[in-house]
Amino acid sequence: MPHTSIATGSFPSRKEANQAVQRLVAGGFARNSIAVHEREDDDGYDLEIHTRRENLRRAERLIHDSAPLYVVREKASDVVHSARSYPLVLLGAGILTGFLIYNLIPRETSSGHRKRRRG
Repeated sequence: MPHTSIATGSFPSRKEANQAVQRLVAGGFARNSIAVHEREDDDGYDLEIHTRRENLRRAERLIHDSAPLYVVREKASDVVHSARSYPLVLLGAGILTGFLIYNLIPRETSSGHRKRRRG
């Protein structure tokens, strides 16, 4: 592959290396550009991916992301995408939140005493 860079990562187990491969594939990288090699000197695994220079930082982030952190990031990305797709729903949620907070704040009466809620 001309004009490519290599991103690498080391993992203590095959399972963790495969999770990194899955994150890369889900992130849009081609499976055939990713290689996993077992280290001869210990039980670890090395991963390398050939990618264009402009994708190198994204590949490294996906390689070194922990699985739980990756899931959180993906879910947060889905929420942001949904909010951008449905701005009126986001506006309504904001108005509802403001209304709830306003009603939870204790108010004072004209005599300076707080109102008691009956209930």
